[in-house]
Amino acid sequence: MTDGQSPLIDFTARPASTVWEQVVCPAAPKLVFWCWFKPVNFPHGVVVLFPQEIDRSLIPNLTMRAILQAVGLNFQQVTSWALNGMTFDAAQGSNPLLDQPLPPAIPGGDPQVYIACHVPVAPMMPVAPPMMQPEANMAMPAFGTTRPLSQGVNRVPSAIEMEWLEGMHAEWNSSVMIEADLLRQRKKIVDVSARLKSLNRDLNTDERTYSSSQDKKDWQDARRWLRDCGTKLARCLKDYDIGFTSSAGQRTWFEETYEQFVEKKLPFDGMEQAFRDYQIYHKSLQNLNSSMKSAVQYAMQNGERKAQRVINTIQSKVREGNAKKSFMGVISGTQ
Repeated sequence: MTDGQSPLIDFTARPASTVWEQVVCPAAPKLVFWCWFKPVNFPHGVVVLFPQEIDRSLIPNLTMRAILQAVGLNFQQVTSWALNGMTFDAAQGSNPLLDQPLPPAIPGGDPQVYIACHVPVAPMMPVAPPMMQPEANMAMPAFGTTRPLSQGVNRVPSAIEMEWLEGMHAEWNSSVMIEADLLRQRKKIVDVSARLKSLNRDLNTDERTYSSSQDKKDWQDARRWLRDCGTKLARCLKDYDIGFTSSAGQRTWFEETYEQFVEKKLPFDGMEQAFRDYQIYHKSLQNLNSSMKSAVQYAMQNGERKAQRVINTIQSKVREGNAKKSFMGVISGTQ
């Protein structure tokens, strides 16, 4: 994967990386970056990382399209990409942002680029702290795998360990507050999904009779929007119910670790890594919360309201048509 544009690959069949893989971007031949296919904490995507000394914004030909071509990803399989904490829809390769130069990395932020690929359940874009620069045969951190509860250490925590414990305490309490908001967002998604389903119907006899060809076309377009919005809501619901931050994911480990060690201010093995993991969990919840709110707003604006406007127009014509029909009936009866 080091000589120019890679041949297109089938992401589903492509095995996960075991080390960082070097890539030469044909748009900038002197630039070498790294990629990791299907890491443990992002199994439905690819992570791209640039050398620390590279300011990606200063390379005019370095676009997301150039990166995808260099890695060899099929645009039909790419659903979105994320950088600087923001996610963008790939639109099957038609998003004009794919051809814009990459923005600079945010100081202190995550410098990596996350590329999500098509799978039955859309992946959540993780927001992780910066990784160390890759070295030969450097292994990807196995964060996100199921792991047993840490072992406690029978002693008073040191100053740095107390800082980690306090940090984990703050991250967990903030996470619990976000979880309460997530539950409210889940209820909204269920409610909006039900309304979208009730709107997504065939026109009845009167509606077909009095609507114009343009009305019928507008209604078919509106129904497509309803289905698209329903799909986005369903993905968010799955991310919430069975994703990384759910009980089926990693939440149980964070809760048990907090109750057994953090809350009691007891040191345990792997505290430094655990502190970083609590930060990632917190940020993942923030990302999920933002995605769910955006999905609800998108569905209401581009699905529910758009369909309601179209059906209201048609029903107005039905009422007008029926009124004229009744009026003509009265006239005919009097004559």
